[in-house]
Amino acid sequence: MVKFNVVNPFAAFLQKELNLTQDQKEIVSYGLQVLIYSLIGVGSILVAGWLLGCFWTTLTVMVSTGCLRVVSGGAHSKTPLTCGILGVFLGPSLGKMAALCGEMLSPSALLMLITVGFLVSLYTVSRFAPVDSPAKPISSVEKRGKLRFVSVAVLCSITAVQILLFYTVVKAPQIVLAASLGVWWQAFTLTGVGHRFVTFLDDLKERRWTG
Repeated sequence: MVKFNVVNPFAAFLQKELNLTQDQKEIVSYGLQVLIYSLIGVGSILVAGWLLGCFWTTLTVMVSTGCLRVVSGGAHSKTPLTCGILGVFLGPSLGKMAALCGEMLSPSALLMLITVGFLVSLYTVSRFAPVDSPAKPISSVEKRGKLRFVSVAVLCSITAVQILLFYTVVKAPQIVLAASLGVWWQAFTLTGVGHRFVTFLDDLKERRWTG
């Protein structure tokens, strides 16, 4: 079965107009896929969160995950489409979970959850970050050390904001929990289990396309 690709016609047009080689066309096509699917993915996640009544917690999950992922890396899907589909499912799901559970947890239970989650995430990030991708390998030991340090700093900064919100802002438990859920997911993608999970989703999608 031919895979659906919304950017192929535009990439072919650019190849013709700019006299691009086939390799250059493939680079342009991949870049357009990443951009378009990322924009569609972010919009879809926020719309889904709004429809589920958890827009702000969904946004918080996205922000906490994205801030840490920029510096720590993590498991990557083979295609931007698969990554987008995962995000549309995961972001609103975690946002809704935060919105529901944040109201039920007592302040002491929430604080304990944040603390334990931070310690586990700190260990995971300190051990595994940064995780590079085949397309952008990190060959410099010095750069790897800097990215690990920045990853830990970002994690600590997110936690500091959570603690501040916990003690100062009314009705912040949902937002605080959402930030933790986003961080925990990102820390999970740094691990071998997280990589195997993403690979499983890629294989599942490929079987669906070819089945």
